[in-house]
Amino acid sequence: MHTSRLPALLAVAAAGSLPPAAPVAAQTNNPFPDPIPVGIGVPIVDYARVATGARLNLLAPDPLGRLFANDQRGDLYRVVPGAAASPVYLDLAAQPGIDLRTSSGEQGFQSFAFHPEFATAGAAGFGRFYTVHSDDDRSPTPDFVPNSGNAFHSVLLEWTAADPLADTFSGTSRELMRIRQPFGNHNAGQLSFNPEATAGDADFGKLYLGLGDGGSGGDPQDLAQDRDNVFGSILRIDPLGTNAANGKYGIPADNPFVGEADVKDEIFAYGLRNPQRFSFDAVTGNAFIADIGQGAVEEINLLRAGGNYGWNEREGSFVFLNNSGVGGSARGDGLYDDPIAEYDHQGAFVLAERNGEAVTVGPVVRDPSIPGLAGRLLLGDFPSGSIFYLDASGTLPDGGQAPLQELLLVNEAGETKRLIDLINDAGVPATQRADLRFGYGADGEVFVLNKRDGVIRQLVPEPSTAAAIGTLGLLMASRRRRRR
Repeated sequence: MHTSRLPALLAVAAAGSLPPAAPVAAQTNNPFPDPIPVGIGVPIVDYARVATGARLNLLAPDPLGRLFANDQRGDLYRVVPGAAASPVYLDLAAQPGIDLRTSSGEQGFQSFAFHPEFATAGAAGFGRFYTVHSDDDRSPTPDFVPNSGNAFHSVLLEWTAADPLADTFSGTSRELMRIRQPFGNHNAGQLSFNPEATAGDADFGKLYLGLGDGGSGGDPQDLAQDRDNVFGSILRIDPLGTNAANGKYGIPADNPFVGEADVKDEIFAYGLRNPQRFSFDAVTGNAFIADIGQGAVEEINLLRAGGNYGWNEREGSFVFLNNSGVGGSARGDGLYDDPIAEYDHQGAFVLAERNGEAVTVGPVVRDPSIPGLAGRLLLGDFPSGSIFYLDASGTLPDGGQAPLQELLLVNEAGETKRLIDLINDAGVPATQRADLRFGYGADGEVFVLNKRDGVIRQLVPEPSTAAAIGTLGLLMASRRRRRR
């Protein structure tokens, strides 16, 4: 039987005595004064379009290989390569019982994930997929609450399609989990199954959900270090189970804190500020968390069962002081899990716009046709749209900014660009903010999204291959349908 590697280690090492905390150094907002070096350039082409202005958050395949992308305003698109506009598969905002809240950049339809058995007739997960959204209806009783505040609810839903092969959704839904949010930011984010897990593996069919610390700034309710709530955590549940407190989903027996007093069994890892996005490596099963920083440092973490990433005692690998800066490095003090990579808010790529700094993460590139990126983890600063990469093919980096290189994009005219340039060249109103997101296909394809021009772009080996990309994708999807 194939044995999946759960993220990093399921076994949590027995805790020993902890060393004293590192002394606090002088405050700084520039712990990495050297710039991130420019690396390689990779061709990028327009792959598909959705509505102009769509606030795209995620692009991912279903088990049939079809591609889907969600708009924070409520639409789940079935992405059609080369089409002038991709059709809507499901309009979340139009469904009965949903009062979708989209009043800020961190609210709305946040993420979706298809059960790995979505297309397997007779299986328990047949036809099922999952969404998480912000809801203005605060009257239902939530499953989890903060210490105070009731800005809106984050709601996890399960959808069951009557016909998984249909081009538009028809079916039913049920609520799995409801979380009361204290503030308007740092709420629910990424949903994902581990794509490396196969039937029989411990991680097969387990659903991961990233949750922020509840918002405001600095974690004023100290929720991220309090395991008696779910805020500031990565949760792991069995959506087809029933042994949770509300009876609507299951708690995996191998979750790291199961049975501990005053700890929520759903928690897989904690001590996070705003883990809006995380991604699994389809080869190793490693998962990488993009945790958005407060005032100085952005970080990428390796997901580990039972991991504690230190917020709000740490910002990156540094002692957190306040909204304006950090103290000295605390890397290696043994108190918390250190990031594998970091960057600060003073880099030239963000100083030009000063429109906020926030890290996002994409896939580990496993497409052999892009050899310069093979085994590299893509990440980026989503407001500015700057894209970086680091080597995730072997021993992972040991933190700091040194592992990062900037990825440049080469358009079909052979010009070197950044994403913000491509958006402003697309004929939409000029903007200084890209809102970068990544997507991936069933065969390792890598996509670049944004929340401005409605264009889904694809990284490709060379511009001359662009015309073949859409045809190849359609052929492979057709073959998958015939095999099932």
